[in-house]
Amino acid sequence: MADKNHFERLSAGVAVWNHWRQAQPAVRPDLSQADLAGLDLNGANLSEADLTGAVLLKTRLSGADLRGADLRGADLSGARLDGVNLSRSTIDLSTRYDGVTGCQIGVNGLYSPSTDSAALMRLDPPGNSMQGANAEAVVESLRHARKLHTFSVILAGIAMLFIVIKPKTITLPYLAGSFKFDDFSYAFLATILSAALLSQVASFIDSALQGARYLNDRRAAMLVGHFPWLLSKYESDPANQRQSRVLRFFMIFHPLIYIYFFVQWSALAIGDWDSVIRHYQQMPIIFGEYLLPVVYIILIRICLHLFSLSEGFQKPILFDAETERSRRSDMERLTEAFERQSALTAELVDVLKKREGKS
Repeated sequence: MADKNHFERLSAGVAVWNHWRQAQPAVRPDLSQADLAGLDLNGANLSEADLTGAVLLKTRLSGADLRGADLRGADLSGARLDGVNLSRSTIDLSTRYDGVTGCQIGVNGLYSPSTDSAALMRLDPPGNSMQGANAEAVVESLRHARKLHTFSVILAGIAMLFIVIKPKTITLPYLAGSFKFDDFSYAFLATILSAALLSQVASFIDSALQGARYLNDRRAAMLVGHFPWLLSKYESDPANQRQSRVLRFFMIFHPLIYIYFFVQWSALAIGDWDSVIRHYQQMPIIFGEYLLPVVYIILIRICLHLFSLSEGFQKPILFDAETERSRRSDMERLTEAFERQSALTAELVDVLKKREGKS
């Protein structure tokens, strides 16, 4: 619960609050679970404040200082965050920020363009989630998803050959030799295989999306953001976003091509429904007329889920500029210390060599 004195000072107005913060710089404000909905907190100094579970619904926070603030579980829905400084602040999966203005929503947090700062996901995910800040693991999941998705697209490409070239049968290799398929049997088998493959694709891309939420540095953002696969590639330009959505739609819903083989289009064109139904019921596949609707319902649900997951990647993977500068400074100091240690070691070796030479 929020500290009563802290809450009362903030309720008294931003001027009173900022004066108190300036007089008591060592105090970390406790505003956890506080109801701050709709308040005018423009320019408030909320740095290092504990705002876990706080209700900031439609709160005006333009120009506020939220550096190092703990926003886990906070409700920022509809809040105004123009010019807010979010450096080193943390959120979690329960933080709500739908409809915020003045900030860009990313895969792993919020970004304020005017202050070049970001509130990122806290790095300690639940112990049973098997997630963490590992860009290589995210890329590996995307690599597996891309491979399986490519195989599913190849199956659809072979179906396209049936439509264009119209061969009576097609021969496909397998471990012990080869097997001949007619158009009906191939389309039915490809439908089932696509359902199985795309379910695995969805599983891998979901794992990648969950892992990307915990990335928090420039290198990880660049590594995952530049992975060469349309389903996970973020497009910032509006024109490219529209083009990407259309291409992703066709790439994901490619199994719909198999419907071509199960419908008598000439009868459908003249409205002869009896012939359409009879053609469907006479498919040369055992139980095909019963299994096909079930498989297609499952397949469409998988495609819709996969498209939703690909939409999740249509946000940038963020990093905090101030944190990156701090990391770089730490690395520079470490490099300098290593160089000094190396120089001292070389001097010690020279001294030992001289002593050995004299003896």
